[in-house]
Amino acid sequence: MKPAVLAALLLVSTLTHAQAPQHVHVVSDDAFSDMQSPQQNERIATVVRAVDELRRQGRLPQATLQAETMDLAWPLLPTGRFNQFDYHGTSNFVDHGPPYPGPIQDYNCGTRSYNLPSGYNHAGTDYYLWPFPWSMMDEGQVQIVAAAPGVIVGKDDGNFDRNCSLSGSASPNIVYVLQDDGLTAIYMHMRNGSVTTQAVGTRVAAGDYLGLVGSSGSSTGPHLHFELRDAAGAVVDPRNGQCNAAPERWIVFQPYEDPHIDTLSTHSAEPVLVGCGVDSNGNAVAETPNYKDEFTPGDEMWVFASYRDQRNGQITHFSITRPDATPFAQWDFDLASQNNPNPFYSGSSVDWKFTLPTNAPIGVWMVTALFQGQTYTRTFTVGLSLPPWLPRLPRPPRQHPRM
Repeated sequence: MKPAVLAALLLVSTLTHAQAPQHVHVVSDDAFSDMQSPQQNERIATVVRAVDELRRQGRLPQATLQAETMDLAWPLLPTGRFNQFDYHGTSNFVDHGPPYPGPIQDYNCGTRSYNLPSGYNHAGTDYYLWPFPWSMMDEGQVQIVAAAPGVIVGKDDGNFDRNCSLSGSASPNIVYVLQDDGLTAIYMHMRNGSVTTQAVGTRVAAGDYLGLVGSSGSSTGPHLHFELRDAAGAVVDPRNGQCNAAPERWIVFQPYEDPHIDTLSTHSAEPVLVGCGVDSNGNAVAETPNYKDEFTPGDEMWVFASYRDQRNGQITHFSITRPDATPFAQWDFDLASQNNPNPFYSGSSVDWKFTLPTNAPIGVWMVTALFQGQTYTRTFTVGLSLPPWLPRLPRPPRQHPRM
């Protein structure tokens, strides 16, 4: 074998190795959950009763045949301050099982839900901000929008929005919309001061702004609790499955498990995470991401990736390439390597530390992740400052055959 070829093979072999992560974080089952107090249940019942009375008086539209159709659009929308692949995880579905301590049963006959000793069975779907929920909330990166056309029939604002525990006395910032299909949609836990200024009685279209994601009310972290009630006040699960015979109501099908990389980013230091939006003294705190995409030779650099719906055995192939497209580092990651108690988590994140060589080539470098048939990329520069008008956007995921 020629020496040049042998040297090239040895170089590649040294670049492909088991790169141990610095830290792996997984979302616990109770990290983004909520509870409806008796007072909140009564508030919901009052709104539903008022809606039914106004309908009987002819002051609101009657329920239509659309109640049996798929009419719900996605209820979240990133703002212009968001530049990653995605921004959420899904922690809990509607619980169809018996009251506590009975077994939990979601629409797919799984256990991605919960019930509580208070008698509360989770009544909606929880979409949480990820991977930096408190800083994303503070920056207003994700807004809540109407999932279907209808009329605003109630709203509450002005309540504390950094709760991180289940407190029966806490009141949420919330919007109620009587949809044209006759169901009442409940959008709960909004950020304080963000609730729409549109008056009760105002008509909204699907996609219209309702508020920002927060953690008001009885909530353990920033998330949207989306709930549907029929005219009698009964909970309606919008997802059809083996354990829910009701019709599917989402226009775009949402898989039970949707493995996806939400973010891929570079940092000057390891991102600092927090479990709650207030410290022990009651002061507001949030994550410190330490984002950085311009480095100099010899710098320490961190690569950070966050996932939703990650399961053991789903391998991610990572690489860092130089400006001439030659590999600087290549490694694989499998959540199974962490020996977590569960084989599946609705949200996770992982980071690695690298030191750039003092002779690192100047130019645009790239981090790439291949996960579940999609390729995600993020660029950064070494020894080069890009013009401020040039956006540092990740490339959208590319579809590939599943590995």
